[in-house]
Amino acid sequence: MDKNGSFIKIIIGFINAIAIFAIIFLFLKNYTIYQGETKIIYIKEGSSNRQIAELLEKEGIVVNKDIFYFYTQIKGKTLKAGYYQIKTGYSLYDIWKTLAEGKEIFFKFTIIPGENLYDIGEKLEKEGFIDDKKKFYNFVFNKENVKRYGLVGSSFEGYFPPETYFLSKSRSKNIDYLVKAFLKVFKRKYLVYKPKAEEKLGKLGLDFYDVMIIASMVEKETSVKEEKPIIAGVIIARLQKNMLLQIDPTVIYGLKQKGIWNGKLTKKNMKIYSDYNTYLVKGLPPTPICSFTVDSLKAVINYKKTDYLYYYSPNGKTHLFSKDYEEHKAKIRKFKNNKKK
Repeated sequence: MDKNGSFIKIIIGFINAIAIFAIIFLFLKNYTIYQGETKIIYIKEGSSNRQIAELLEKEGIVVNKDIFYFYTQIKGKTLKAGYYQIKTGYSLYDIWKTLAEGKEIFFKFTIIPGENLYDIGEKLEKEGFIDDKKKFYNFVFNKENVKRYGLVGSSFEGYFPPETYFLSKSRSKNIDYLVKAFLKVFKRKYLVYKPKAEEKLGKLGLDFYDVMIIASMVEKETSVKEEKPIIAGVIIARLQKNMLLQIDPTVIYGLKQKGIWNGKLTKKNMKIYSDYNTYLVKGLPPTPICSFTVDSLKAVINYKKTDYLYYYSPNGKTHLFSKDYEEHKAKIRKFKNNKKK
Protein backbone atom coordinates (compact mmCIF):
# COMPACT_ATOMS: atom_id res chain seq x y z
CA MET A 1 0.00 0.00 0.00
CA ASP A 2 1.36 3.40 -0.94
CA LYS A 3 1.93 6.22 1.50
CA ASN A 4 -1.30 8.01 0.52
CA GLY A 5 -3.38 4.91 1.30
CA SER A 6 -1.76 4.54 4.75
CA PHE A 7 -2.35 8.19 5.52
CA ILE A 8 -6.04 7.92 4.52
CA LYS A 9 -6.45 4.86 6.78
CA ILE A 10 -4.94 6.80 9.71
CA ILE A 11 -7.29 9.75 9.09
CA ILE A 12 -10.33 7.43 8.89
CA GLY A 13 -9.24 5.71 12.10
CA PHE A 14 -8.80 9.05 13.82
CA ILE A 15 -12.26 10.23 12.69
CA ASN A 16 -13.82 6.97 13.90
CA ALA A 17 -12.10 7.39 17.30
CA ILE A 18 -13.43 10.94 17.60
CA ALA A 19 -16.92 9.76 16.63
CA ILE A 20 -16.83 6.98 19.23
CA PHE A 21 -15.55 9.40 21.87
CA ALA A 22 -18.29 11.91 20.98
CA ILE A 23 -20.97 9.21 21.27
CA ILE A 24 -19.58 8.11 24.66
CA PHE A 25 -19.39 11.75 25.83
CA LEU A 26 -22.96 12.51 24.73
CA PHE A 27 -24.12 9.33 26.40
CA LEU A 28 -22.38 10.25 29.63
CA LYS A 29 -23.64 13.82 29.44
CA ASN A 30 -27.23 12.64 29.51
CA TYR A 31 -26.66 9.37 31.37
CA THR A 32 -29.07 8.65 34.20
CA ILE A 33 -31.46 11.55 34.50
CA TYR A 34 -32.00 12.07 38.23
CA GLN A 35 -35.59 11.10 38.99
CA GLY A 36 -35.70 11.58 42.76
CA GLU A 37 -37.13 14.49 44.73
CA THR A 38 -35.23 17.77 44.81
CA LYS A 39 -32.43 17.28 47.29
CA ILE A 40 -29.88 19.44 49.10
CA ILE A 41 -26.38 18.02 49.46
CA TYR A 42 -23.36 19.35 51.31
CA ILE A 43 -19.87 18.90 49.88
CA LYS A 44 -17.20 19.43 52.52
CA GLU A 45 -14.20 21.65 51.93
CA GLY A 46 -11.27 19.63 50.54
CA SER A 47 -13.41 16.80 49.09
CA SER A 48 -11.86 15.17 46.02
CA ASN A 49 -13.83 14.45 42.85
CA ARG A 50 -13.79 10.76 43.76
CA GLN A 51 -15.16 11.44 47.25
CA ILE A 52 -17.87 13.63 45.74
CA ALA A 53 -18.79 10.87 43.28
CA GLU A 54 -19.10 8.44 46.21
CA LEU A 55 -21.34 10.90 48.07
CA LEU A 56 -23.59 11.36 45.03
CA GLU A 57 -24.01 7.60 44.66
CA LYS A 58 -24.72 7.23 48.39
CA GLU A 59 -27.39 9.96 48.15
CA GLY A 60 -28.97 8.21 45.15
CA ILE A 61 -28.25 11.13 42.83
CA VAL A 62 -26.08 9.13 40.41
CA VAL A 63 -26.42 5.41 39.73
CA ASN A 64 -22.72 4.71 39.44
CA LYS A 65 -19.95 6.67 41.16
CA ASP A 66 -17.29 5.44 38.71
CA ILE A 67 -19.17 6.74 35.69
CA PHE A 68 -19.62 10.14 37.32
CA TYR A 69 -15.96 10.24 38.35
CA PHE A 70 -14.90 9.27 34.80
CA TYR A 71 -17.08 12.09 33.47
CA THR A 72 -15.43 14.64 35.82
CA GLN A 73 -12.01 13.46 34.63
CA ILE A 74 -13.03 14.00 31.00
CA LYS A 75 -14.28 17.51 31.83
CA GLY A 76 -11.10 18.25 33.77
CA LYS A 77 -12.43 20.51 36.55
CA THR A 78 -12.25 20.18 40.33
CA LEU A 79 -15.71 20.28 41.87
CA LYS A 80 -16.33 22.89 44.55
CA ALA A 81 -17.41 22.63 48.18
CA GLY A 82 -20.75 24.00 49.32
CA TYR A 83 -24.46 23.36 49.64
CA TYR A 84 -26.18 22.43 46.37
CA GLN A 85 -29.72 21.81 45.27
CA ILE A 86 -30.07 18.87 42.88
CA LYS A 87 -33.41 18.94 41.10
CA THR A 88 -35.53 16.25 39.50
CA GLY A 89 -34.59 15.87 35.85
CA TYR A 90 -30.92 16.83 36.26
CA SER A 91 -28.62 14.98 33.87
CA LEU A 92 -25.05 14.00 34.66
CA TYR A 93 -23.97 17.19 32.89
CA ASP A 94 -26.39 19.34 34.94
CA ILE A 95 -25.04 17.87 38.18
CA TRP A 96 -21.43 18.31 37.09
CA LYS A 97 -22.01 21.91 35.95
CA THR A 98 -23.75 22.86 39.20
CA LEU A 99 -20.84 21.56 41.27
CA ALA A 100 -18.04 22.67 38.93
CA GLU A 101 -19.32 26.25 38.74
CA GLY A 102 -20.02 26.43 42.47
CA LYS A 103 -23.71 27.27 41.97
CA GLU A 104 -24.48 27.06 45.67
CA ILE A 105 -27.89 27.65 47.15
CA PHE A 106 -28.25 30.47 49.66
CA PHE A 107 -30.17 30.16 52.91
CA LYS A 108 -32.36 32.79 54.51
CA PHE A 109 -31.22 34.27 57.81
CA THR A 110 -33.20 36.99 59.56
CA ILE A 111 -32.04 39.40 62.24
CA ILE A 112 -35.07 40.76 64.08
CA PRO A 113 -35.08 44.37 65.40
CA GLY A 114 -33.90 44.38 68.99
CA GLU A 115 -31.83 41.21 68.77
CA ASN A 116 -28.29 41.49 70.12
CA LEU A 117 -25.07 39.66 69.26
CA TYR A 118 -25.87 36.92 71.78
CA ASP A 119 -29.23 36.28 70.09
CA ILE A 120 -27.66 36.39 66.62
CA GLY A 121 -24.92 33.94 67.59
CA GLU A 122 -27.45 31.47 69.00
CA LYS A 123 -29.57 31.64 65.85
CA LEU A 124 -26.57 31.26 63.53
CA GLU A 125 -25.55 28.10 65.38
CA LYS A 126 -29.09 26.70 65.61
CA GLU A 127 -29.74 27.26 61.89
CA GLY A 128 -26.43 25.69 60.84
CA PHE A 129 -24.56 28.76 59.60
CA ILE A 130 -21.81 28.33 62.18
CA ASP A 131 -20.61 25.31 64.15
CA ASP A 132 -19.86 27.03 67.43
CA LYS A 133 -21.43 30.25 68.70
CA LYS A 134 -18.50 30.73 71.11
CA LYS A 135 -16.17 31.26 68.16
CA PHE A 136 -18.62 33.84 66.82
CA TYR A 137 -18.69 35.63 70.19
CA ASN A 138 -14.89 35.58 70.44
CA PHE A 139 -14.74 37.33 67.06
CA VAL A 140 -17.55 39.90 67.40
CA PHE A 141 -16.66 40.95 70.95
CA ASN A 142 -13.02 41.51 70.02
CA LYS A 143 -12.13 45.21 69.89
CA GLU A 144 -9.21 44.60 67.54
CA ASN A 145 -11.51 42.94 65.00
CA VAL A 146 -13.85 45.94 65.16
CA LYS A 147 -10.92 48.26 64.57
CA ARG A 148 -9.72 46.13 61.64
CA TYR A 149 -12.98 46.92 59.82
CA GLY A 150 -12.49 50.64 60.39
CA LEU A 151 -15.26 50.83 62.99
CA VAL A 152 -15.42 52.24 66.52
CA GLY A 153 -16.51 50.49 69.70
CA SER A 154 -15.43 47.42 71.63
CA SER A 155 -17.76 45.04 69.77
CA PHE A 156 -19.85 44.74 66.61
CA GLU A 157 -23.03 45.34 68.61
CA GLY A 158 -25.34 47.63 66.66
CA TYR A 159 -23.49 47.11 63.37
CA PHE A 160 -25.52 44.09 62.19
CA PRO A 161 -28.83 45.54 60.95
CA PRO A 162 -32.21 43.82 61.27
CA GLU A 163 -32.73 42.40 57.81
CA THR A 164 -33.32 39.16 55.91
CA TYR A 165 -30.02 37.95 54.49
CA PHE A 166 -29.34 35.19 51.98
CA LEU A 167 -26.13 33.47 52.97
CA SER A 168 -23.88 30.59 51.93
CA LYS A 169 -23.76 28.02 54.72
CA SER A 170 -20.36 26.79 53.59
CA ARG A 171 -18.75 30.24 53.52
CA SER A 172 -20.48 31.35 56.73
CA LYS A 173 -18.24 28.97 58.69
CA ASN A 174 -15.75 31.80 58.21
CA ILE A 175 -16.98 34.56 60.56
CA ASP A 176 -15.36 37.17 58.33
CA TYR A 177 -17.84 36.26 55.57
CA LEU A 178 -20.80 36.90 57.89
CA VAL A 179 -19.42 40.18 59.20
CA LYS A 180 -18.91 41.47 55.66
CA ALA A 181 -22.45 40.44 54.66
CA PHE A 182 -23.97 42.27 57.65
CA LEU A 183 -21.76 45.35 57.32
CA LYS A 184 -22.62 45.69 53.65
CA VAL A 185 -26.22 46.47 54.68
CA PHE A 186 -25.07 48.74 57.52
CA LYS A 187 -22.93 50.82 55.18
CA ARG A 188 -25.65 51.03 52.54
CA LYS A 189 -28.65 51.78 54.79
CA TYR A 190 -27.25 53.32 57.99
CA LEU A 191 -23.94 55.02 57.37
CA VAL A 192 -25.62 57.45 54.97
CA TYR A 193 -27.20 59.12 58.04
CA LYS A 194 -23.85 59.85 59.68
CA PRO A 195 -23.36 63.39 58.26
CA LYS A 196 -26.86 64.48 59.23
CA ALA A 197 -26.60 62.91 62.69
CA GLU A 198 -23.33 64.64 63.48
CA GLU A 199 -24.56 67.93 62.06
CA LYS A 200 -27.70 67.96 64.23
CA LEU A 201 -26.40 66.30 67.40
CA GLY A 202 -22.73 67.24 67.31
CA LYS A 203 -23.55 70.50 69.09
CA LEU A 204 -24.83 68.40 72.00
CA GLY A 205 -21.51 66.56 72.17
CA LEU A 206 -22.86 63.42 70.52
CA ASP A 207 -21.11 61.65 67.65
CA PHE A 208 -22.59 59.06 65.29
CA TYR A 209 -21.65 56.13 67.54
CA ASP A 210 -23.47 57.84 70.43
CA VAL A 211 -26.50 58.17 68.17
CA MET A 212 -26.29 54.45 67.42
CA ILE A 213 -26.23 53.67 71.15
CA ILE A 214 -29.31 55.83 71.78
CA ALA A 215 -31.08 54.29 68.76
CA SER A 216 -30.52 50.81 70.22
CA MET A 217 -32.09 51.90 73.51
CA VAL A 218 -35.04 53.45 71.71
CA GLU A 219 -35.46 50.16 69.79
CA LYS A 220 -35.71 48.20 73.03
CA GLU A 221 -37.97 50.72 74.74
CA THR A 222 -40.75 50.94 72.13
CA SER A 223 -41.98 49.49 68.88
CA VAL A 224 -44.45 52.37 68.39
CA LYS A 225 -43.06 54.56 65.62
CA GLU A 226 -44.74 57.74 66.87
CA GLU A 227 -43.22 57.33 70.34
CA LYS A 228 -39.64 56.82 69.20
CA PRO A 229 -38.71 60.52 68.70
CA ILE A 230 -40.27 61.35 72.10
CA ILE A 231 -38.33 58.63 73.94
CA ALA A 232 -35.16 59.67 72.10
CA GLY A 233 -35.84 63.22 73.32
CA VAL A 234 -36.24 62.02 76.92
CA ILE A 235 -32.92 60.12 76.78
CA ILE A 236 -31.10 63.14 75.31
CA ALA A 237 -32.70 65.50 77.85
CA ARG A 238 -31.60 63.27 80.75
CA LEU A 239 -28.08 63.14 79.32
CA GLN A 240 -27.96 66.93 79.12
CA LYS A 241 -29.14 67.21 82.72
CA ASN A 242 -26.56 64.63 83.85
CA MET A 243 -29.34 62.33 85.12
CA LEU A 244 -29.16 58.56 85.31
CA LEU A 245 -30.86 57.11 82.23
CA GLN A 246 -32.41 54.22 84.21
CA ILE A 247 -33.23 52.05 81.21
CA ASP A 248 -34.00 48.40 82.00
CA PRO A 249 -32.75 46.84 78.73
CA THR A 250 -29.24 48.20 79.38
CA VAL A 251 -29.19 46.40 82.73
CA ILE A 252 -30.32 43.18 81.04
CA TYR A 253 -27.54 43.53 78.46
CA GLY A 254 -24.96 43.88 81.23
CA LEU A 255 -26.31 40.74 82.92
CA LYS A 256 -26.12 38.86 79.63
CA GLN A 257 -22.54 40.00 79.22
CA LYS A 258 -21.73 38.56 82.65
CA GLY A 259 -23.58 35.33 81.76
CA ILE A 260 -26.03 35.67 84.66
CA TRP A 261 -29.23 36.77 82.92
CA ASN A 262 -32.03 34.39 83.97
CA GLY A 263 -34.86 36.00 82.03
CA LYS A 264 -36.22 37.99 84.94
CA LEU A 265 -35.25 41.51 86.02
CA THR A 266 -35.40 41.83 89.81
CA LYS A 267 -34.47 44.48 92.38
CA LYS A 268 -31.53 42.28 93.32
CA ASN A 269 -29.96 41.86 89.89
CA MET A 270 -30.64 45.51 89.05
CA LYS A 271 -28.08 46.34 91.76
CA ILE A 272 -25.34 44.28 90.11
CA TYR A 273 -22.69 46.61 88.77
CA SER A 274 -21.78 46.69 85.08
CA ASP A 275 -20.82 49.45 82.68
CA TYR A 276 -24.27 48.92 81.14
CA ASN A 277 -26.26 49.41 84.34
CA THR A 278 -27.75 52.85 83.72
CA TYR A 279 -29.32 52.79 87.20
CA LEU A 280 -25.80 52.93 88.65
CA VAL A 281 -23.68 54.56 85.96
CA LYS A 282 -24.40 57.97 84.44
CA GLY A 283 -24.14 58.58 80.72
CA LEU A 284 -24.47 56.24 77.79
CA PRO A 285 -23.56 52.56 77.96
CA PRO A 286 -20.24 51.70 76.23
CA THR A 287 -21.86 50.21 73.11
CA PRO A 288 -25.27 49.79 71.52
CA ILE A 289 -27.30 47.06 73.20
CA CYS A 290 -28.99 45.55 70.13
CA SER A 291 -29.66 45.83 66.44
CA PHE A 292 -31.98 48.70 65.57
CA THR A 293 -34.11 49.83 62.66
CA VAL A 294 -33.54 52.83 60.44
CA ASP A 295 -36.72 54.27 62.00
CA SER A 296 -35.06 54.23 65.43
CA LEU A 297 -31.93 55.86 64.04
CA LYS A 298 -33.97 58.58 62.33
CA ALA A 299 -36.00 59.08 65.52
CA VAL A 300 -32.81 59.98 67.39
CA ILE A 301 -31.57 62.31 64.66
CA ASN A 302 -34.98 63.98 64.55
CA TYR A 303 -35.71 63.63 68.27
CA LYS A 304 -38.66 65.53 69.68
CA LYS A 305 -37.75 68.14 72.24
CA THR A 306 -40.28 68.17 75.12
CA ASP A 307 -40.37 68.83 78.86
CA TYR A 308 -40.67 65.09 79.52
CA LEU A 309 -38.04 63.37 81.64
CA TYR A 310 -39.89 60.17 82.55
CA TYR A 311 -42.06 57.59 80.85
CA TYR A 312 -43.94 54.50 81.94
CA SER A 313 -45.69 51.73 80.03
CA PRO A 314 -48.95 50.57 81.62
CA ASN A 315 -49.53 47.88 78.99
CA GLY A 316 -46.07 46.92 77.74
CA LYS A 317 -46.70 48.71 74.44
CA THR A 318 -47.50 52.42 74.66
CA HIS A 319 -46.10 54.88 77.21
CA LEU A 320 -47.30 57.63 79.52
CA PHE A 321 -44.88 60.57 79.66
CA SER A 322 -44.23 62.84 82.63
CA LYS A 323 -42.32 66.09 83.23
CA ASP A 324 -41.14 65.29 86.76
CA TYR A 325 -40.78 62.39 89.15
CA GLU A 326 -43.86 63.26 91.23
CA GLU A 327 -46.09 63.24 88.15
CA HIS A 328 -44.43 60.00 87.07
CA LYS A 329 -45.15 58.30 90.42
CA ALA A 330 -48.73 59.58 90.42
CA LYS A 331 -49.40 58.01 87.02
CA ILE A 332 -47.96 54.69 88.14
CA ARG A 333 -50.08 54.73 91.32
CA LYS A 334 -53.20 55.58 89.35
CA PHE A 335 -52.64 52.72 86.96
CA LYS A 336 -51.99 50.22 89.77
CA ASN A 337 -55.09 51.37 91.68
CA ASN A 338 -57.27 51.05 88.58
CA LYS A 339 -55.86 47.58 88.04
CA LYS A 340 -56.92 46.48 91.53
CA LYS A 341 -60.55 47.55 90.96
